[in-house]
Amino acid sequence: MIEKLYKAPIVYIMLAGILITAFLFNSMLKFADEGNVVMVILLGISIGIIAIFLTRALRYQRYSDLFPK
Repeated sequence: MIEKLYKAPIVYIMLAGILITAFLFNSMLKFADEGNVVMVILLGISIGIIAIFLTRALRYQRYSDLFPK
């Protein structure tokens, strides 16, 4: 299933990543105003996970043409 996501057009992957990251960052700022440190840390970690997924998808699409299966 992850490979299907990696093969999706990169514009869709980047757009989804930007929207999800913006929502998570906005939520993180709201929780920071409330003083909820645990949720701020968890949302920071989830933003990092989204960033890792985006870089892996970009790398997969870039190198999939160089090394055909």
